[in-house]
Amino acid sequence: MNYCKIAVLSIGLLTVSCSTQNVESAKTVSLSQKAEKLTDIKYGSHERNVMDIYLPADRSPKTAFLINIHGGAWVQGDKKDNGKLSEYLLSQGIAVANLDYRYANLTDTHLPELLDDIDHVSKYLSSHAREWNTRKNGFSISGGSSGAHVSLMYAYTKNPQIKTIIEMCGPVDFTDVQTLQYVKAANLLDVLNKMSGNKVVWNPGDAIPEAYVKTSPAKFVNQIPTMIIHGDQDEVVPIQQAYILEKALKAKGVQYKLVIVPGAGHLITKLPENEQTVFTNVVEWLKKYGTN
Repeated sequence: MNYCKIAVLSIGLLTVSCSTQNVESAKTVSLSQKAEKLTDIKYGSHERNVMDIYLPADRSPKTAFLINIHGGAWVQGDKKDNGKLSEYLLSQGIAVANLDYRYANLTDTHLPELLDDIDHVSKYLSSHAREWNTRKNGFSISGGSSGAHVSLMYAYTKNPQIKTIIEMCGPVDFTDVQTLQYVKAANLLDVLNKMSGNKVVWNPGDAIPEAYVKTSPAKFVNQIPTMIIHGDQDEVVPIQQAYILEKALKAKGVQYKLVIVPGAGHLITKLPENEQTVFTNVVEWLKKYGTN
């Protein structure tokens, strides 16, 4: 037998063997990943630019990764408000960035600045994708109340690479006169003006301020699959807002799902049965539209 051929064959077999071992080794590393929680990670220069990162076991770049935004009328609230949902998503194999962001005010912090904060989060997650073995883009986004509003505006106007949106009990159209009348009666025009940057005093019968038009998600709907979750007894954001967004999504032919939670108020997860309904729907939606 030709000894040169034997040597070449042996080297070839050794190379294949090593290559196979490397692949198996990589699989072992991937499968041995443990769930991790990283707390108070700084993603920007402001004192409120901090977030908690939830990384599930056995994650990969195809794992759904949710940017989770708390509510609080744009001027209060904390990431800890979404802690229970984030822990549940972690248990279901979904990665989460649960964040704080700047509060709106009447001077220098309005919706554009809030959206900048969310953008910094997205870029931070992307830059750490290799380190964490997570996706580099195609994040999902969610929020409750004002956090839902910020989520929608970020996905519809600033980052079209968002894979899917889940909005819970969010205001979506500040050009709706009935809604504005409700907002005024509830003494919430001040916080609406802080978010939108509006300087005009609005009264029933007046023209809709341009700032309200520019900060209404229903006016900027795009093709990102969107889930709407709303309680039919919401005492803060009328359920009519959910139907307005549904109509806008339907008109654009967007994939969407509307989940009405019977008997639920603005704090939609207050009752255990409602919490389970919300959490289950969120997981199902993210596994359908937030992966790959």
